[in-house]
This record gives sequence, C-alpha cells and structure tokens, in this order.
Amino acid sequence: MAVPWPIALALGGGAASALFALAATLGTPGALIFAYLTQLPLFAVGLSQGATFAAIAGAVAAAVLILAESGLFAAIFIALNAAPAWLLTRLALQSRTAPDGTVEWYPPGLLVTWLTTLAVAGLATAYLFFGGAEGGLPGAVERFLRTGLTLMVGGSEAQIEGAVRAVAPLFPSIVLVSWMIMVVVNGALAQGVLVRFGHNRRPTPRIADIELPRWALVPVAAALALAILGEGSPAHFGANLSLVLCLPFLFVGLAVVHAIARRQPLRWAILVGTYAVVMIFGWPAAALIILGFVEQWAGLRRRFGGPPPADRES
Repeated sequence: MAVPWPIALALGGGAASALFALAATLGTPGALIFAYLTQLPLFAVGLSQGATFAAIAGAVAAAVLILAESGLFAAIFIALNAAPAWLLTRLALQSRTAPDGTVEWYPPGLLVTWLTTLAVAGLATAYLFFGGAEGGLPGAVERFLRTGLTLMVGGSEAQIEGAVRAVAPLFPSIVLVSWMIMVVVNGALAQGVLVRFGHNRRPTPRIADIELPRWALVPVAAALALAILGEGSPAHFGANLSLVLCLPFLFVGLAVVHAIARRQPLRWAILVGTYAVVMIFGWPAAALIILGFVEQWAGLRRRFGGPPPADRES
C-alpha cells in the first residue's frame, strides 16, 4: 500500500530536519550551515500540508534524535525547532473571509509578536532554571564562556577574562536574537521554495505590511527601565530583555523602507542597498530599530508610503 503523499513528505521532512540538527554535533563550519537550516524542512512540510503534518515531521525528527543522540538532545530540538515551527505554521495558515469576500490571512506582525513571545519565554525560563546556581544565569553564562573560550581559542587568562566580560552581559539575548532571525529566515526560505513550485497554501506576507500591536512599546520601555534602574540580576535581565524586544522593531523599520521604496522608480536598488549595508556593517540595524520605534508612534507609512502601485508591490 502506497504511503499518502502528505505522510511521506512529513516522514522525509522529519528525517531531513533530524540530519540537519545532527550536523551541529560535527562542529565544522560547513556542518553548521546545515544546522542553521534545521527548521527549513519542518516549515516546508507545514506551510504546504498544514500544521498537523509539521507536528508529525517534528515527532519523526525527535524520534530519530533519540536513537542517534539522546532524549535530552531531542527535547532541546523540540523546544527550539519543532514546537516553534508548528506554532508559527498553525498561526500563519489561519485565515478568514472579509465582508467584501476577500481572504484575510494571519498578519505577519502578529507572527513576529508570537516569535518574540517565545523568545521572551525562553529568556525567563533560563533565568528561572539557573536561579539556584552560583551567580544565577549571569554566573552560568560567564562559566560557560570561560570554559568554551579556553578550549576553542586559548590565550592568557587576562585575555579570556576580558573577552568574557565583554560578551557575557548580553550573551543570552544575542543567542535568542540569532535564533529568532534563523526562524524567520527558515520560514521565508520554505515559503519561497513552495511559491516557486506552486505548493504554498497562503500568499507570501509582504514585509511592508508588518505592524506590531499598539502596546508593543510598553514592554520595551519597562525592560529599559529595569536595565537602567535595576541592579545585579534584575538589571542583567532587563538589558537582555530589551535587546530581544527591540528585534521586532527592526522588522517594522524594514517595513517602512519597503513601503517607501515601492513608490520609487529605483525601489529594488533602495532595498538591496539597505539589506547590504545592514549585513555588511551591522550597526545600521540600530537605525532601522529606531525607525521602527518612530513608525510605531508616528505612522510614517501612512504619511510617506502611500498606496502601492499595482505593479510595484514589495
């Protein structure tokens, strides 16, 4: 008896995701590239067949990882890859019919909000988990970095301590922001491939349409206040929380650039230039975050973006 195509795709996607996850254990630069794509097969299955099949793919991958590595490795995979991919896929495929008969899909801004919520939950969980350890999470991070730098880089004790002091304060948020970006990249790559071959269930969300809830600035302000006014672990938590909460505004800033660029004759040059500058130099991302803050307060897209021309949507 032939296996139904959606089941076969879920089985194959789960096996591929497990292999990508196992690539991280090899430790080589080439293998890490595959490890970064661990969620790609899960999103491809989910966005083409539905969230149920994404869950099946995640379960298959977890079973493979239990056999190949350990239950702990599989649990980490579920928390970092399978569960987020399933949730975001389930949300992304929700839709409703508008009064005018058009189909309204789940807004991309709310998908970003959910992704941020997952990252914040992970940060809070880490603080609680290491709460009983010496120095709490900050102390655990310092010990981890000190050991890792000693094994991988070497150098004098003074050099290692200097590197630890420089990286440790924001290391949890750096890890979480990197994870959030990879989730977005994997989801976008999966959707792009599906659209290319005509297997997507929903249209690709436009970056220019990303909007955050009106209250999104409130937790950012609270986190910054905690970072500035707090001491010790609360200040450490506030600083890392602030960085995590700022990432959604990077996407809002990019949405403003897309909305304004789509009215310009050289819109692709503007977009390519913006992304290239951010990827090469890094620091312009801070300007985009500030632009996102301003957009959230002032609504720049409504003032300068205007309605997109029929042949210039981006």
